[in-house]
Amino acid sequence: MSLGERIKKNRNEKGLSLRDLASKVDLSASFLSQIEQGKASPSIENLKKIANCLDVRVSYLIEDDEVKKNTDVMRKNERHAIESIDSNTKISLLTSSNIEKNMEPILYEIAPGGESGRDYYTHPGEEFIFILEGTLDVHINDVVHTLEEGDSLYFKSTQKHRFKNNGDKLARAVWVVTPPTF
Repeated sequence: MSLGERIKKNRNEKGLSLRDLASKVDLSASFLSQIEQGKASPSIENLKKIANCLDVRVSYLIEDDEVKKNTDVMRKNERHAIESIDSNTKISLLTSSNIEKNMEPILYEIAPGGESGRDYYTHPGEEFIFILEGTLDVHINDVVHTLEEGDSLYFKSTQKHRFKNNGDKLARAVWVVTPPTF
C-alpha cells in the first residue's frame, strides 16, 4: 500500500472528509487528494502534520504492519524511505516500526535548497543530529546553527525549529528523535 493509500484509508477510518483533513493540516483539499493519489508528495513538515492529525506515527503511513519485537536489524536494502519533492529531502528510517522504542533514528538526505518546510515547528521531545557529509543550517528559535561534516547538535524539540541545506552539495545526517514521531 502506498503512502497516499494509507493516508486515505486512515482518513476514511477516522470519518474525515478530504476537506476536514485538509483544513486541520492547513493544506488544500486538492493538494491532499493529489497526495492520496500518489501525484504529489508532502513536505516533511506536512507529513508530520497529517500523521499527527490522523493520530498515527509517520512510520505507520510508510511501513507494513508487523508484530512488535525486541531486536531490530535493518539492512540498507530494506530501509523504508520517503522522498519529499517539495522539501527536496529523502528520509530513510533506520529501524522498523516493529520494535518498541523510545527514540527514532533517521537518515536524512537533503539536496541543495532542500528544507524541512517554510515554517518553524515544535513538538514534545528532543533531537540529536550528526552530519555525515555536506552542510546543514538548523534554525532554532532565532539562531542559525551551520553544521558541517562531523558536527552534531542536540536540542529540545519544544523550541521552534526548521532546517535548510544552503550548501551546493547533498547533506546527509543521522537524526535521532525522541519520542519517535515516525
